[in-house]
Amino acid sequence: MPLLRSMTALVSLIAVMSSSALAQEQDAAALENANMRQISTHMGEMSMSMEAQGREVEDRLRFEPYQQIAEMFTRDDVVYLMRHGPTDWSNLDMANVAPTDCANQRVMIEEGMNNMRDLGALIASNDILPSQIVVSEWCRNQQTVDSMMQGFADVDPAIAEEMPVETDPSLNLLLSLQGSPHVSPLLDRISAWDGHPTRRGPLLIISHYTNIEELTQFRVFEGEILVLDPKRDNLVLGYLRLRSAGPDIGHFADAIASPLLQEDKALDMVERYYEALNARDDELFEGVLAEEWFVHGESPSRPNRDVESYLNEIATYKEGIPDITFDIGSLHFAEDVVTVIGTLRGTHTGEIFGYEPTGRPVEFSAIAVHRLEEGVIAESWQMPDRLTLIEQIR
Repeated sequence: MPLLRSMTALVSLIAVMSSSALAQEQDAAALENANMRQISTHMGEMSMSMEAQGREVEDRLRFEPYQQIAEMFTRDDVVYLMRHGPTDWSNLDMANVAPTDCANQRVMIEEGMNNMRDLGALIASNDILPSQIVVSEWCRNQQTVDSMMQGFADVDPAIAEEMPVETDPSLNLLLSLQGSPHVSPLLDRISAWDGHPTRRGPLLIISHYTNIEELTQFRVFEGEILVLDPKRDNLVLGYLRLRSAGPDIGHFADAIASPLLQEDKALDMVERYYEALNARDDELFEGVLAEEWFVHGESPSRPNRDVESYLNEIATYKEGIPDITFDIGSLHFAEDVVTVIGTLRGTHTGEIFGYEPTGRPVEFSAIAVHRLEEGVIAESWQMPDRLTLIEQIR
């Protein structure tokens, strides 16, 4: 009988594990079909497909690695360990300031509060909400929660109203006045997490740079979230943060000029370029293209063009395929050059290249190379697969 009971328990365990794995796969598939896309080999990005209570959120929520979406976004037993939002580094904490003395400590800037509101809206609209929030007493951390709650409410007021929030002094700034003398309480809290008894979602802990670095050995931007797995000795599975997030002078002075930072800025510049193209909004090119920007022809027989002539040419595509959009498949960075591989999609409802409208959906690939100079795109090579397009409409 003991053997039979053991076999029965084993079968039950396998069934539960299989069911859990299937649920994670289904949740991951739903995420991939939502407002999520892969923008490079390991990086993904979430956007909003709706206006939140009249507010349009233009920022994006980036995460890495893309291959961990199921682990990071569908499990209730992981922990989101977050640093407070962007603060005013010209107004540092006074010596021995109390955590609740907001007048004499570094607090969030208005832009930072807006960013954290956007973060909350992006989290809520993509259904990756925490089941509860635990936060340090410090004013900048409390401001972070308040701003995120506004973002939650922008999507659905009930989310903010029903979200459990606990203030825990043991998460206070490490070794400061009324702070924790070590990270053991934080470690214990993370290690003990196995999901909320009645709510779905991970635990969100909002603490400080010093505490997070001491515990994980990771350096995090203001507003950045690390995803930890308590079942694997608090292994860091990945991170998520706003696309607009960047290093602060307080903890990243040595990294401000890092090549990795320059790469991130370059990728962001190229993405803004394609957003302007897809939006059909010439004003969005401002600050993206150099004044002397020019684009090379699709073949050696086609001359180089400036901004005006290029926009006139792509108008040909828009006339024949009014709903045409470019979806980035992958981005590749090397020194000052970004190579983009993607797909153009739309419906052939107008004349293009002498072909009358067919009403057919079309899809064809494109490769582009952009050279950046002084933070903007100075030169581009555009290579759409026109032959494949013509084969679909002739």
